[in-house]
This record gives sequence, structure tokens and C-alpha cells, in this order.
Amino acid sequence: MKLQQEPTRGARILKAGIGLFLMLAGLSVTALLFLPYRRAMETRSWTVTNCVITDSRMDQEIEEGNPSPPWRVYLDYRYTFDGQEYPGNKWRRVTFYETADKDVARKTPHRAEALKLVDKYPPELRTVCYVDPASPSDAVLEHQAKAAIYTLWWPMLFAVGGAGIAWSAIRIK
Repeated sequence: MKLQQEPTRGARILKAGIGLFLMLAGLSVTALLFLPYRRAMETRSWTVTNCVITDSRMDQEIEEGNPSPPWRVYLDYRYTFDGQEYPGNKWRRVTFYETADKDVARKTPHRAEALKLVDKYPPELRTVCYVDPASPSDAVLEHQAKAAIYTLWWPMLFAVGGAGIAWSAIRIK
């Protein structure tokens, strides 16, 4: 009958390091996925305000060397909040980036998608937008999807698994 040999100190350190790496990677990705969800939830508490679409158009962005250049949708609207009129141009909130000129046009490689959005918001359409009461110049026409919250379980598996690996490496027998 062979007795199980204790892992060496180096093996335990390596195992703990791998476990900690997996745990930190899982937690980092979880945090990155949680940010868009949190931002999507913020707009749901914003004030619903009447607005009027003033311009709705799309252009194809010509890029050298790109056989299928993207389509950009531009939506402009006006709304009144606390007695003051504001211009708006955001369809949804931009999550991770805005360009240097704060251009927040919707970009898609599919002409049909762009056309669908332009048709949904034709000029002179009276609709509602969501206005940030803390910053009334910030408004959106639609809420962002909450889908990111449904994928949090995947990186959390890595975090929990990594914590388990690290714990098994450092526990005293």
C-alpha cells in the first residue's frame, strides 16, 4: 500500500499562484461586466420627458481598405426639462468610450439595422427620452440592455474555482 506523498513547498506555491491568478482574473472580468449593467440601470431611474426628433439620418463611413464600411446613424432631438430646452443626440448611453469630439452616433456594419433605427425615429416624431435629473443636458432615447448581468456567472466560476485551488494549496493538513 503506497502512502500519498505531500506536495513540495514549490508545488504548493505554484498551485496557490495559479489559483490566485484565476480568482483575480474572474473577479476582474466580473467587475468589467458589471459596469455596463450598472450604467444601464442608472437610466431607468432618470426622468421620463417628452421630446421631439429634429434630425434622423444615416451615412456610410468610407474607410480606405475596408470592403464593408460601417453605417452611422445620427439622431438629434430637443426636450424641455425644468422649463429649459436642451438638445440631445444620444440613442443609448455609451458605455466604455466616446470619441474625442463626443460623437455618439450609432455605428453598425449592417445597412438594414441603420435604416431600421432611422425609420423608428423620423424627424418631427414626438416621443419620450430619459433625462438625468442631476445633469439635465444628459439624455437618452432608449435604455441600454441589461444583458451583461446574465453573463456574470461565467467569470464567477473562475473566481470561485481559483479561490478553491488557492485554498487547497495553502490549507494545513
